[in-house]
Amino acid sequence: MSYILPLGPFHPALRVPQRFELRVEGEKIIDVDYRGGYTDRAVIERLRRADLLRSAILVSRFCGAHAQHHALAWTMALEALGNIPVPPRAASLRSVAAELERATAHLHQAALVFELLGLGQARRQIVALREWILAAALRLSGRRLGAEYIRPGGVASDLDEDNRAAILRLVEQPAEALYRLIDRTVRRRHLVRRLVGIGRLTLEAAERLGVSGPLGRAAGIARDLRLEAPYAAYAGAPPAQVIQPSGDAYARLMVLLLEAYDSLQLVQRLLRSLPGGPCVGEPVAALPPGTSTAGVEAPGGPLHYALRSDGTRLTEIRVETPGAPQRLTWRALLAGQLVEDAAIIIAGVAACPTCAEVAS
Repeated sequence: MSYILPLGPFHPALRVPQRFELRVEGEKIIDVDYRGGYTDRAVIERLRRADLLRSAILVSRFCGAHAQHHALAWTMALEALGNIPVPPRAASLRSVAAELERATAHLHQAALVFELLGLGQARRQIVALREWILAAALRLSGRRLGAEYIRPGGVASDLDEDNRAAILRLVEQPAEALYRLIDRTVRRRHLVRRLVGIGRLTLEAAERLGVSGPLGRAAGIARDLRLEAPYAAYAGAPPAQVIQPSGDAYARLMVLLLEAYDSLQLVQRLLRSLPGGPCVGEPVAALPPGTSTAGVEAPGGPLHYALRSDGTRLTEIRVETPGAPQRLTWRALLAGQLVEDAAIIIAGVAACPTCAEVAS
């Protein structure tokens, strides 16, 4: 029996509205149609109309889950254009903000995968750990998510000793608990059997389709801008390279968990060796003529901002975001799979169409 099974635009497996039409033969998916665009808000056009003082507020609201990374890439492009120096202390605090955001984003998606697997206890543990990390972000920037924290030349506010110690305490416990959870996950034979081999994306297919971020690293692609072109404080505190070669749903879940754990370890290293000196930056009202580009490794993959100024205003703004998988990628992931595995495969990809649609 052949039929079409719609999934979305609203579904527990989807972070934001998307629509999949699964063409099914018996119990297996034979083809996929994909539609995004539900969150397109023409944000680049709005950014072009805004002055520089308002632009940081807009950029930090492009994506609630990845706000710090959008703000960091935008600010780095402004600094390159205006030749604005960044003190070492500010660079370290920026990396702390970025890694806290990476950990919360990855854990949110991992919790969703555990929920779809029916592992409620593991999901609750991850949600509880994520709350500790969000509390640490609140101590750092004044908000749990989406703060206007990163500014040209530094950050919005310095970190005093009491808050530095508090953040260390807040991330130390979830780091230890996450390590134990990862160890238990590896040992769960029924979970391994449930995820190994489903939604497999080979290294060759991943390279041909141009995937990046956790999806690419779970297929064996060793690419990470934090290591390839270090920015902020990553040259002195590089992250671990988390690679899984199998390219299946299990590999993607492990990449999310291991990268979240490494982010918490990196936050502790950065805060324990936090340099002294100034760190507070200020918004800029004008920039010299010229062009600049800047790139960061967002939780979903590489994020680039390119700017052109005529000395009075920004005449060109281009954003290259981590591309949400399109039809060919979804077909590679879902074709031949059982219908019952579709939601788990989709959730484990951890794609962010909201980021992808910023550039549209």
